Formats: sequence, structure tokens, C-alpha cells
Amino acid sequence: MFAFLSTGTELRRFGKGTLPKIALVVLMFIPLIYGALYLWAFWAPDKELSKLPVALVNSDTGAVRDGTDVTAGNDLVGKLLDGHDLGWVETSAADAATGVTDGDYYFSVTIPADFSTDAISAGTDTPTAAEVLVDYNDSNSFLASTLGKQAMIQLRDAVSLNIGDQTVNTMLVAVNKAGDGIRTAAAGAGTLADGLSTAESGTGTLVAGLNDLSAGASTLDDGAAQVADGSSTLAAGIGTLSSGAATLSSSSLKLSDGASTVAAGTQKVSDGLASAATGAATLSDSSDQLAAGATSIATGTGQLATGTKDLDDGLAKLEAAMAAAPAGTPASAFLSTVTKLATGADTLNTKTQGAATQVSGYATLSGNFATGADSLAAGTGTLVDGSSQLVAGGTALQSGTVQLADGSHTLADALATGAADAPSLTDAQISEKAAVIANPVDLNQRWENASDSFGEGFAPFFLALATFVGALITWLILRALPTRALASAASGLRATMTGFLPAMAIGLSQVIIMVLVLVYGIGLTPAHWLGMSAFIYLTTLAFLALQQMFIILFGTAAGRVISLVLLMLQLSSSGGTYPVETTPEFFQILHPWMPASYVVTGLRQLITGGIDSRLWLSVLVLVGILVGSIAISAWSASRQRMWTITRLHPELTI
Repeated sequence: MFAFLSTGTELRRFGKGTLPKIALVVLMFIPLIYGALYLWAFWAPDKELSKLPVALVNSDTGAVRDGTDVTAGNDLVGKLLDGHDLGWVETSAADAATGVTDGDYYFSVTIPADFSTDAISAGTDTPTAAEVLVDYNDSNSFLASTLGKQAMIQLRDAVSLNIGDQTVNTMLVAVNKAGDGIRTAAAGAGTLADGLSTAESGTGTLVAGLNDLSAGASTLDDGAAQVADGSSTLAAGIGTLSSGAATLSSSSLKLSDGASTVAAGTQKVSDGLASAATGAATLSDSSDQLAAGATSIATGTGQLATGTKDLDDGLAKLEAAMAAAPAGTPASAFLSTVTKLATGADTLNTKTQGAATQVSGYATLSGNFATGADSLAAGTGTLVDGSSQLVAGGTALQSGTVQLADGSHTLADALATGAADAPSLTDAQISEKAAVIANPVDLNQRWENASDSFGEGFAPFFLALATFVGALITWLILRALPTRALASAASGLRATMTGFLPAMAIGLSQVIIMVLVLVYGIGLTPAHWLGMSAFIYLTTLAFLALQQMFIILFGTAAGRVISLVLLMLQLSSSGGTYPVETTPEFFQILHPWMPASYVVTGLRQLITGGIDSRLWLSVLVLVGILVGSIAISAWSASRQRMWTITRLHPELTI
């Protein structure tokens, strides 16, 4: 049979008494205490950062952009407070500085006075990235600062997004202003184009009118020349005709006295003169009537020439007849008269023939005059049409030039406005603006008592653990209360110190070796390494005294189990790793009662710097634990001078 099933197995002795049973139950829960308890404490500290007290200072004075107030600082504060990503505490700059130094706040975030001004500076000639000031103090908690840095990166990204909106908005406003000018310029250019089109159309009409006007003017010029020539010739001919008519009238009067025999011829002459008069009257009315009149005159003059020729022939015959008549007859009596009459008729015939020839030429000239007048009328009509087209083209051209002028002014004004609104940047300014737009927010992170490395940041926690474990191992080797001292007449204090003094010596050796290795071996650079060494030794003494008290008061087995449980509770509630505010409430309640909490706080200030009242409080607590534990151990030792069956045969031994 296996030994653990035997009635004499080791488990059998835990069945007697109450304490062994409790110890057995505790043994069952030791893994849970060390495993589950630690995991519970640090299960999701990043989800509890809203409990981390962080100072928030808003010094932003705001800015004005295009008549609108810009309060980027207030907007950022509102978003941070509404987001609850950290335990933001809005406060003053003085309180924030004091709180970070004293540990009331793990770190502080300050929005400077020119935050809004810098937020919109990308649209100015002096672009500047907006700045957020962050002040850390690693003596409060190295891991809190680490978490804070990660949170600040997220904050910077969020602020960059917000400020980026401000920056892009500023740039777009400027671009939009320039765009307004460009759009106005485009409208002016459109008006200009319309004016040019109208002017082009009017110019075409004007050119066509000018061509028609030129053709009409040429025709008019030719017709006017013909009219002028015809008028001059006609005037001369009419003057000659008038003179001939006067001569003809005088001769006719002479003939009328003795031309009774030639009445028929005279009547023809009269008819010709009447026709000539009619033609002359017709010529005076119009160019067409003049031509007709000239024709009539020519006809009458022809008839007159015929009549005068007949008269001349008749008189010649009469003269011949009278000349042949015997003398003394009546015919001979009129011979001289007829001779004169024949001579006059011959002269009249000659002149009449010449007049007829001239009148015929005048008729031809009158026809030419009529033709020139018609050409003149046609040219004048063409000239009128061309003039109308010229007026229409000129009007369109004037309208187009007005539109052209308006469009030109609009275009010039819009381009001037657009040029004024459009940025004119140098290469350096472009680079600066590009840098600001790419990174609109800078984190100005400052450290008070900064840790050089993760090792230095976690050193307080591991040194507290090391001193406690060192004391635990020491009491595994040494007796907490030597029985020889109890058997003597020594007091309880002396009996306690008999066991404590050797532990003090071992503890001093542990501290010296550990500090030398940390400083010269690993490279730890504490701000106060002598103070750190003394504090570590004080911690070692306090833990030795505390564990000695547990052993003397509860016995060796129970005291060591209590020490192990206390070790685990201290690891999860001392705040040596994650800030205690990020742990469940159970550990936050334990935190101020755990000795390691004060050990971690004191070592942080001695290693990273920034000594304040928390160090002295830690020293007082450790001294209190040391003195109190020794006092309780002495009291308990004094009561253990009397040996009992229970002490001789304890329920639980190791």
C-alpha cells in the first residue's frame, strides 16, 4: 500500500487540534493566495486609470480668428473631463506643482496661455505647434509615469486631431477666401468673354456695313460725277437753246409779217416750239422728266427744222417764180420782199438745223443724266443700308466694350482680392507650416526625480521584497526565541534580543552585499546611496522584528505561514508596481496597513530623489514596527517562561 494511505501517514497528525486543521486549510490556499490574489490585484490596471489622480491646469487665454473667439484650451479640458481616461483634477498651476511634488498627483498636465494662439497659427506668418506641458515625478510611481506617458501619447493624438481641425480650418478659410476672389475673377472673365463675343459680333456687322457703305459710296460717286457732267452740259445746252429760241422768236416775228403763204410751215414751227417748251418744263421737274423733256425738245426741234427747211424751200420756189414773172405784175412787186423773206428763212433754217443737232445731243445727255440719277439713287439706298448696319454694329460694339470694361474691372478687382487673400510663402515658411500641420501638438514632458531605467524604477519594490524574504529565510535558520534564554532569569526583552541580535548581524551583511552589487555590479545610481543603505537596513530590522514577533506570538509554524501570507498581501497592495488606485478596492484598503507600502515610498525618494515628508513618515512607520514588534515579542517571551504541556508538545511544528 502507498504510504499516504497508511494510518501512520503525515496527514494524520493534522487531525488533532484546531491549529493543525487551520494550517492544513491554509496550505491548500497558499497557491491561490500567491497566484489568484496577485492576478486579481493586477488583472486590468489599464482599465482603472480613471482612478489615477492627475492634475489638469488650463492657463489658455484664448484667441480670435476672423472675429470669432477660439478657446481650444477650454475645448480640450472639456473633452478630457468628459472622457474620464484619467482621474483628472482641474486645479491651479501652484496646486498642481505642489501636488506632484508631494505625491497628491502622480503627474500634471498644463495647457499654456498661448495654446489657442498656437492652435490657429498655421494660417499666420509665424506657425507654431501648440504645446502641452506634462510634469512627472518618478518618486511618486515609476509605473504611473510610464502609464502617464502612454496616456499622453494618446492625448497628443487626440489633441492633434482637434488642433488639426483648427489648423486645416484656418488654411481652408484662407484658401476659400482666395477661392472667392478666383470665383469672382471667373465671373468677371465670363463677363469679359461675353463682351468680347458681343464686340466681335458688332465688329462683323460693322465691317459688313462699311463694305456696303463703300460700295454705295463708289456708286454714288460715279452717279454724282455723271449727274455733274450731265448737269453742266445740260445747263450750257439749255443756255444755247434759250439764245437760239430767242433768235428764232425774233426771226419768227419777222417772218410772221410776210409768211402768210407759208402758214402750214409756220404752224409746224409753232408746234415744235410748243413741244420744246413742254420738254423744257418736263426737264425742270426731275431727272426722269428732264430726260423726257429733252426728248420732246429734240422732237419739236426736229419738227421745227423740217418746217424751216420746207419754208426755205417754199420761199426759194416763190422767189424763183416771182423772178420769172413779168415786170409790172403783182408778183414782181413782192419779189424784193420775198427775197428778203427767203434770205431770212434760209438763215432760220440753218440755225434751226444747228439747234436741232444740239437739242439731240442734249437729249442724249439728259438720258445720261437720268441714268446717273438712278445710279445715284441706288447708291444712296445702299449707303443708307450700310449706314444702318454701321449704326447697329457700332451699338453692339459699344455694348460689348461696356461689358468688356466691366468684366475687366471685375477681373482686376477679383484678382487683386484673391492675390491679397492667397498666401505668399517662402520656402522656409512652407516648411514651417508643413511641419506644424504634420505635428500640430508637441508634448513638453518634464521629469522631477526621473528614473534612469526600468530597473531603477522597479528597484524599490524588489528591494522591499528582498528584505522581507531575507528576514523570512533568516528565521528559517535562526531561532526566534532561544530556549536557553527562556530558561535563564533574563527578562523577556533580553530573551527576545538574544534571538534578534544574531539576525541583526546577518541582516547587516545582507544589506551590505546587496547594496554593493546593486551599485557597483548592476549600475544602480541612487540619488542618496548612503541614505538608501541605511533605510534598507532599517527595513531589514523591521521585517526581522515583525516576523520574530509572529513566531514568538503564534509559534514557529503558524508564524511563518502568517509571514508568507503577509508577503503576498504586501506584493499586491504596496503600490510597488502599478499604482494602488488601479487595483481593486480590497487592496486599496490594505495599502496603508502594509509595511512594504512605506518601504517602497521611502526607497523611491532615496533612489530617484525628491525627499519630502513621505520619507520621514516611512522611517517612523518602520521604526514603529521595529520597536512595537520587539516590545510585543518581549511581552510574549516573558509569559513563556512557564512551560506547559502545550508548549512541550505543540499542536503544529515545523
